[in-house]
Amino acid sequence: METNKSIEQVLDNLDKNIVNQTKGPIWLGFLYLIPGIVSLVVYSYFDWESTNVFPHVLFILGTVFLIIALIKFFFRKSRYVSAESNAKIQPFSIYFNVSEQTKLIRLLESGNLTELKTLKPSIVDGLKLRVLATKDGQICYSQVIAFVMNEYANVSAVQKHTTADYQILTEVVRSRK
Repeated sequence: METNKSIEQVLDNLDKNIVNQTKGPIWLGFLYLIPGIVSLVVYSYFDWESTNVFPHVLFILGTVFLIIALIKFFFRKSRYVSAESNAKIQPFSIYFNVSEQTKLIRLLESGNLTELKTLKPSIVDGLKLRVLATKDGQICYSQVIAFVMNEYANVSAVQKHTTADYQILTEVVRSRK
């Protein structure tokens, strides 16, 4: 069976003048580091009575904040941004009835996205049109994903869309809410 590339693989292979992959901010780790250090300094600075519960709470809070800070430092989420406008590329999905798979793929390949409104919607995510786009629609890619044999499979190739196509896709999302 032929495997299709995911949208992320296509974005990774684009020129760095179009799309960049960045990591989340590091300052969030500092925000957790500061109360952790302050808590441990206060814990170690004062002499506490052995019956007092407060130093134990300070020590546990300080340790928890330091662990969270280390996790925030080293495990930051990566995201895609437009190189031109520095806009974040965000995902959204439109769900369809599973029986509409061939029609959906045909509509995407032909570029006739106005007909998406005629396809049967679904609440369950057995068949979805996954879209990654900037808020202004300058960068917009989509792909049909289906739940097949207990896993999600990319059943169509990644399609690049224009700003007008992005407007149609967001209109379909708004009409379904």
